[in-house]
Amino acid sequence: MKTFFKKQALLSVAILAISLVVILLNLWILSSKLKWPNDDLTLFLLARDLSDGDAINIFSFVITILFYVSLIPSIFLIISVIKKKNQGLIFNVMYQLGFNTTVIVFQSVFSELRAFATTLIIINIVLLILYIIFYVFRFKAISDLNVPIEEEVEPKQSSRIPFMVLLLDIVALLILASTFVIPMYSEVSGSSVTHAILIETITRGTVDLTTVASFFIYFAIFLTIILDFAQTLTSYFNAKAYFVKKSNQLILVIFIITVIYFISGFVMDIVLTLTTGATIQTFAYIPMLLMIVVLIENAVLKGKYITYQEIIKKEKITRYGKVEPLVYIIMLSAVSVLMLFLKIIRFEIISGGYSYFVNLTGFNILQDYPILDPAYRIVAYVLVVMLMTVGLALVISIVSYLSKYSKYDKIVKSAASINVFFVFIIAISGYYFQIAKAINQSILLDLAEYYGVNIPGLVDFDYIIKTDAIYALIASTTILSLMFFRRAFDREDLNPMRAEIINSDESESNGDKPSAASLAPSDEIMNIFDPSPALTELDQKVETFKKDLEYRKSFQVKETSLNELILFVVDYAKNSRLHLSYSPEDIATFVAGLGATKLSVLQGMSGTGKTSLPKIFSEAILGNCEIIEVESSWKDKNELLGYYNEFSMKYTPKKFTLALYKAALNPEIFTFILLDEMNLSRIEYYFSDFLSLMENEEGYREIKLINLKLSRKEEESEVDYLALDQGHTLKVPANVWFIGTANRDESTFVISDKVYDRAHTMNFTKRAPKVRNYSDPISKRFYDYETMNELLLNAKKQGKFDAENNDLIKHVEALLAPFNISFGNRILKQIEDFVNIYTACFPKEDVLSEAIEKILLSKVVAKLEVKTIDDKDKLEMAFEKLGLSQCATFIRHLDSE
Repeated sequence: MKTFFKKQALLSVAILAISLVVILLNLWILSSKLKWPNDDLTLFLLARDLSDGDAINIFSFVITILFYVSLIPSIFLIISVIKKKNQGLIFNVMYQLGFNTTVIVFQSVFSELRAFATTLIIINIVLLILYIIFYVFRFKAISDLNVPIEEEVEPKQSSRIPFMVLLLDIVALLILASTFVIPMYSEVSGSSVTHAILIETITRGTVDLTTVASFFIYFAIFLTIILDFAQTLTSYFNAKAYFVKKSNQLILVIFIITVIYFISGFVMDIVLTLTTGATIQTFAYIPMLLMIVVLIENAVLKGKYITYQEIIKKEKITRYGKVEPLVYIIMLSAVSVLMLFLKIIRFEIISGGYSYFVNLTGFNILQDYPILDPAYRIVAYVLVVMLMTVGLALVISIVSYLSKYSKYDKIVKSAASINVFFVFIIAISGYYFQIAKAINQSILLDLAEYYGVNIPGLVDFDYIIKTDAIYALIASTTILSLMFFRRAFDREDLNPMRAEIINSDESESNGDKPSAASLAPSDEIMNIFDPSPALTELDQKVETFKKDLEYRKSFQVKETSLNELILFVVDYAKNSRLHLSYSPEDIATFVAGLGATKLSVLQGMSGTGKTSLPKIFSEAILGNCEIIEVESSWKDKNELLGYYNEFSMKYTPKKFTLALYKAALNPEIFTFILLDEMNLSRIEYYFSDFLSLMENEEGYREIKLINLKLSRKEEESEVDYLALDQGHTLKVPANVWFIGTANRDESTFVISDKVYDRAHTMNFTKRAPKVRNYSDPISKRFYDYETMNELLLNAKKQGKFDAENNDLIKHVEALLAPFNISFGNRILKQIEDFVNIYTACFPKEDVLSEAIEKILLSKVVAKLEVKTIDDKDKLEMAFEKLGLSQCATFIRHLDSE
């Protein structure tokens, strides 16, 4: 079964089969005989006779036309299956759902279809739900073919908890489906009982507006829940933790829907009782009660699964919160329920020396509210709302405790507040009747007569009204005060402290504060101590990385050239989902910059494709591109490397360090680390160490993360982190290039010469033209690090350009000398490497002058921006004479910037 859901071909065949069966069943429905008096007709026959213009004939004609048109979505379905697309599948299922919904509307309006045809409609709906589930799995299977997805690292030991959660999901869906067959309410009239059952909208053609409207509302909700469940189900086989999380949300949503269904039935009960005087019953509470059981069971499973995962990972083990607050909530809920036994209103009638008593408990008010005065009905309504709300609050409190919910303390506070609030309201209502004594006099005698109290001599009488509800308020207030006294509302972290105070007796006796040593992790905890869980998580993914590499190698290029690489990336970007427009010159400039230095700066205005270029390049060659969002508050290298907490003895690496670490574990994969908007903060503040590292040779670029050795302890052994040298030093992998994007506006800092001298700069001055002549996406190709590095090294070795002895370079150096802009050895080497690689990208074209001008403009001429030029025209003409028109244009526009 697991294999079936991963094979898009098998899923496609299943979808085609379902679609064919649905069409045949639709044909069967339209060919079936109708009810008497049209028992000799079918929908097809009704559609042929439009002479009378009856609504049923017109409706039948529309349905018939829709049936014939349904062949068109089927054709699109077949085309999409062949081309491994998804649009046709969506179009087909939406059309079929719409068609069957139209038939349901026909049945609800005219009630002409027999039970057999109605059954076929239900079968169609079930098949279409199955169709949707298969579609979701097929969509995921096709996506897996195109993009390598890192699988979730599940614990090695097997766990049946996700399977149990799956069963709970199915039970919850069945309970949700039961709302269609369990009456929302029932009206008793004499010996006959009328049930408001939603499914009768299509089975018996009920004409009750409330039932019909409710059916369509809950049917739409049911379909939405089924779609969500189908999406959740796709993660069951390969991402069980995510599946458990999504299932928890699904069950909670279904529970809320059953609560709404109960409230709907209860409201109809009250409204119909007050307006018609009929006896109304409701059974809408049954799905809600069943879902409470499912909700609690799911909470238990969720709590066990969280503990199970954390024990497997040997991380901090989540424990249950304090049970004491939950005990108080149970006590408060008990007080609220016991109010039903209290005499909320007590009448003492004094007449002729005799006293007569009429007592209204909560049960009396709920049971007899139809015959009571409206004021008493309001009390009945408040009592029902109280029972519902208090009950839900108690259930949610229990569930949050069992599932180890992090907001357990807030749930408890809310539940306590709800209980005390309702008890207060009921107590106040009791005193209202005591205060409004004159208002009650007009209905008092009716109450006495209803409850069997006969009062002789009604000429002169007096009465007293009291309430016992105050006792419930006193009890609730007492429990609430006890909660405050016991500090039950104080938040307690559900995670146990890793530090224990040792020698506590000695510390307390001496009155001294515990020392730092006494707060160190105990020996038992240290046996499984992990000072950097984030690095451990990456270490545990090594096998996943190996599988991913094997997948990429299936797209490995054999013999290739820089020219082929450039043209391939241009075509891939053009035909990608974003249809990006980059010229071969753009890609060649980018690649030549990669060969000249390990740091590239892409600068220009927003929307010009700065960030998209490295992303689409790495995507095309199946490399990695890790994006780091730079923040304006960054002040030092720790914003990149991370922090060590001496108290918890934990090292928390930042996203940048994790990207470097991951690249070190994947040395064959060409990797970009992209610093997005790198000049939001001063680059020298946080990146200075890495700028200095670039001066070192390839094998000597390393950064010390902290000043002590990191290693995790597992039982009795000490395990080193795979990519750390000596437990504290991370070597910058050779397969990593740093890319920075930079905006040039008032919110950013100016990039200094120190950065520019060590980086290759690409300027994006205009938006790329819109791509119009694109085609279907082309396949990715795997250029591993060795292949890319070999292409760049060969281009530099085989290139014949000598920057030091080039006349054009010498002339430009002479022109810029008065502005104190010189060519150091580093810049000359970068110019030479850039030109040799750029010309190698176009082996059949003469692009030498173009390459020289590009690197001169970005590397040295751009420095004129911050210089004072006395005779700009003369300098511009000098560059024009050298044939450097782009440099001349740059100088001409300096004043306008």
